[in-house]
Amino acid sequence: MNLIEFTKIISDPSSISKGQTRGLDKILEEYPFFQAAHFLRLYALKKQRSFRYNDALKKTAAYTTDRGVLFDYITSEVFNQNAISKNIKQNTEYLKAME
Repeated sequence: MNLIEFTKIISDPSSISKGQTRGLDKILEEYPFFQAAHFLRLYALKKQRSFRYNDALKKTAAYTTDRGVLFDYITSEVFNQNAISKNIKQNTEYLKAME
């Protein structure tokens, strides 16, 4: 998977194919702490109704810094990247204010 393909998936996650899911698997083998790739892979497995979804959910939860965002992500009907990004930004600003 190349950068252009990954960017396309981020902008429209509903278009993820099984081949792209395997590409995300390879990315995660090399970069296991890449949260965006974990989220996209989880979304793809849910969309494909894969038996690997539950295992992927556990791994994604382990690598996620804010599980509230993960919960919102997996329970929402439509992936809304802007709302999630805004939530992450607010949490980051809150953490910076604590220092």
